[in-house]
Amino acid sequence: MIDRYSLSPMKDLWTEQAKYERWLQVELAVLDAQSKLGQVPEGVFEAVQSCATINLERIAEIEAEIKHDVLSFVRSLEEIAGEPGRWLHMGLTASDVVDTANSLAMNTAFGWLLEEVDSLLVSLKKRAFEYKTTLMVGRTHGMHAEPITFGLKILNWYSQLERDKARLISAQKVVAVGQCSGSVGTYANIDPQVEQMACASMGLEPAKISSQILQRDRYSEALSALAILGTTIERIVVEIRHLSRTEISEIFEQGAHRSSSMPHKKNPISAETLTGLSRILRANLHAELESVATWHERDIANSSVERIVIPDSFTMAHYMVVRTKKLIEALQVDEDRMTKNMSMTQGLISSQAVLLTLIQKGMPRAQAHERIRDISMQVDVDSPLQDLLLKDEVISKYLDSGEIEHLFSPAYSLKHIDTIFQRFE
Repeated sequence: MIDRYSLSPMKDLWTEQAKYERWLQVELAVLDAQSKLGQVPEGVFEAVQSCATINLERIAEIEAEIKHDVLSFVRSLEEIAGEPGRWLHMGLTASDVVDTANSLAMNTAFGWLLEEVDSLLVSLKKRAFEYKTTLMVGRTHGMHAEPITFGLKILNWYSQLERDKARLISAQKVVAVGQCSGSVGTYANIDPQVEQMACASMGLEPAKISSQILQRDRYSEALSALAILGTTIERIVVEIRHLSRTEISEIFEQGAHRSSSMPHKKNPISAETLTGLSRILRANLHAELESVATWHERDIANSSVERIVIPDSFTMAHYMVVRTKKLIEALQVDEDRMTKNMSMTQGLISSQAVLLTLIQKGMPRAQAHERIRDISMQVDVDSPLQDLLLKDEVISKYLDSGEIEHLFSPAYSLKHIDTIFQRFE
């Protein structure tokens, strides 16, 4: 279940009330700049600021009649402000308000999301170092490959999330821009200085150029960063799902996630939920990419899309990071099962170590490869690879028992683990 803690305050950022409050912030920032530049009568800004409030019911009533949300919002403010209200929205077009307000929202949302990403990074790093030397089998193509450690696996996730953080920071900068350039972006009816002053007061950079709207490559970059973050989370949780399978049983989500029909089941529902949500983030990105191309300077084909995909993507990404942190912190690890699974192939996961050592000892590579392969075909429960190598007359010419034992030891697999972990200290 999606708990309230995981969504708040992110979900509150996208309410109708919050949206109109941002619109009001833009309108007041513009009016303040115009007042300071002497472009509106003295006292107008102060009069409007002192009484301007959001009346959701009145806005809805006006919109039901005129079918335009921004105009309805401005008219409701005019009614409240009285005569000074006529100076609101001077030289602006609806997109100046909406797009700049969207930038305010996304800038805030990125800030909150980055706080949670930092928290998840701390949790991942802690657990990585906790299991730094916990040996387990590494798998390629779904098959047993060579030994790794569980800490190394988690550290790999940590490193990827670090790159996600860098992408989020970059995307935040790209969307933290505002515009007050008028109907087709020419400033024909508004002073460019107003844009500079208004944006500065809201903590935004003014766009170098706009065309009634901010170009949607900016939004696409933002949703791309969120979608890629989602793929990192998906990578983590898909691995958790695999390692939780009955045949592997190396890690588990905390608590019993039950089946309605099978009492014995413990299902990885958090990991599965997060997998599904990552797909929605990618779908939302696709919808926003379709909004980059517009007819001429402006159309509203993007508007209906963005009312959905922007709030949903930020809220979802935030929730996913919070839930992933909880999952990682409570993850149960069965180290004994990891050890048992490593022995499942009776030493075959050390075959490359033997191959390379034989080559170093002077055995031709092709001969060494074929010899180990022939011996490997004889491996079974009663005849592990190490025992067969010790008995083989050809291998014994190159390797003694101590050397063979070392190649199958944890020390061989762990010898460079410290080097890798030191890169993240």
